[in-house]
Amino acid sequence: MTEPSQDAPHVASVLRLAATMQRIALIIAGATAVIALAVGFALRGGPGGIGAVVGGVVALGLGLLGTVVMARTARATPAGVMVGAMAAFAGKLLFLLVFLLLLRDTTLFDNQAFAFTMLAVTVAYITGEVIGFVRAKTPVIDL
Repeated sequence: MTEPSQDAPHVASVLRLAATMQRIALIIAGATAVIALAVGFALRGGPGGIGAVVGGVVALGLGLLGTVVMARTARATPAGVMVGAMAAFAGKLLFLLVFLLLLRDTTLFDNQAFAFTMLAVTVAYITGEVIGFVRAKTPVIDL
């Protein structure tokens, strides 16, 4: 018979925090992406709609990466969670750099619709994460 493993005290807090932040961020950013799609299509036609979809998907995917990494590293030490968060941030920047360099002269979609959608969805996702953090009421200082 094996003993059930006892998680460190911070694990439950990190998992609850990640889930709350992710849920609220996806709701707010998802709604923003839908609005951006409608605006992109209305103002720029088909290419604007495609640009808005691509921008929304990229921004949502990159935003989601942070909370997924946070949940996956929850059982590490608090310093390990921070290392995971910083690695995810660096990965986001690297992906974005490569993506933008590869598609800088594309005619597949409207670049302005892509850029403004990505900006709006990113701001919405970060706002959702902050709201989720506050609503989770997780103590962040261990005394």
